[in-house]
Amino acid sequence: MKRAILLLMHQGKSYTEEIAAAAAGLDLALVALSSRPETPGVLEESRRHLADCVVTEESELGSGDLDKAVLELAGRGYRVEAALATFEGYRLLMAELNERLGVDDSAEAVLRLCLDKYELRRHLFAEGLSEVRLHRLTPGVTPELDPSAQWFVKPVRGASSFATFVLNDVDDLADLPALQEQMRADQRMKAIFMDRYDFLVEEYVEGPEFSFETVVLDGRVHHLCVHEKARVERLERTVLEGMSVSPPVSLDPELVLEGADHVTRCLAALAEHGTVAGVFHIEVKYWESKKRWEIIEINPRMGGSLIDASVQTVTGHSLLDLWTESLLLPEGERDAFHDRLTRASQLEALRTGAPTRAAVFLSKYGEKGRTVDAIRFEPPTRPPRILRVHVAEGTELDASDRGICLMDALWDAAADDLEAETDFLDRHATEHFHVSYR
Repeated sequence: MKRAILLLMHQGKSYTEEIAAAAAGLDLALVALSSRPETPGVLEESRRHLADCVVTEESELGSGDLDKAVLELAGRGYRVEAALATFEGYRLLMAELNERLGVDDSAEAVLRLCLDKYELRRHLFAEGLSEVRLHRLTPGVTPELDPSAQWFVKPVRGASSFATFVLNDVDDLADLPALQEQMRADQRMKAIFMDRYDFLVEEYVEGPEFSFETVVLDGRVHHLCVHEKARVERLERTVLEGMSVSPPVSLDPELVLEGADHVTRCLAALAEHGTVAGVFHIEVKYWESKKRWEIIEINPRMGGSLIDASVQTVTGHSLLDLWTESLLLPEGERDAFHDRLTRASQLEALRTGAPTRAAVFLSKYGEKGRTVDAIRFEPPTRPPRILRVHVAEGTELDASDRGICLMDALWDAAADDLEAETDFLDRHATEHFHVSYR
């Protein structure tokens, strides 16, 4: 039988081409279990990179689908060695199957804690790792909030910045039932909510925001790369991340390293709930008025958009490659794996003062419920090295209060003049990106 990695796909989509390359590098076949796509043609592009695929009749995968797929694939000549899910809604399913297969992965209890923003904040607060006050929101009940503080609303289980907003007036909480209906009706993203539609309100952390792209194995934490969210747009009921830059431009390296150490302590505080392993996209802010770092989210998955491409630009390593490799790493190769991550780490370069490469990527978002008439991005100079346009003429955008990404673009940047590079590329993209609606 052929050894294989099982990719858990949501409605026919994932980073299939990239994961297929990672599996091939380990002499493994890539097979998939996918929920039913919205349109049949969606799966065809992914199938080109798969050795085999099982598709369910439902629009979401469930626990009962796992063993059925493993048995069906065994009958076709594939022995599933490990599972991988880049879609957050299937991260618990990935851990469930990996536990049965004896694969190194995070414990389900750790993942559930990470994915519950209310319980995660309470845990960090109890451990002395957060000073952010919070309240769970109850329908029809107005919380008693300190009027001297600013407050931020978000779902306990999140997706694509859905319904995340600064609470300027408590009367705005009256919108929550309508937002919950959106969550229940969103067939594309509903699985991420995991049947949780409640909200929290927490103290707003004012300051620059960053994400650490982190690999954890054997209790050792490797912060491979850090991005600064250099352009953030706040709409009525969502917050859009328009541009990310790595390494950060607004804080000195010493302060960024303090942030890395804080994240490491927070990950260590999760270990009492079980094994912490895998790839993490950890969002943090530097609370300027309190001169301290605060966790915003611990996402037990790779970041979206062009995070992986940016990490590979800066460090020479793909998070997808590393994640796939870490699942089945032989005991005798683990020390070499850790050494490789230490050498590749951008944070280690910042710690030692060694040169580091730089990257800038941006995302452009659409207007909910509109139909795209035309879209183009054709800058006459300085074209991006990677350009991904996600919609075409005639695409009807979802009527949802979440980020609806139209395009991602990435540039290699000059590390010694990164602030100027960021400003230029921001203007460059604004001038040459055009979208119109019918």
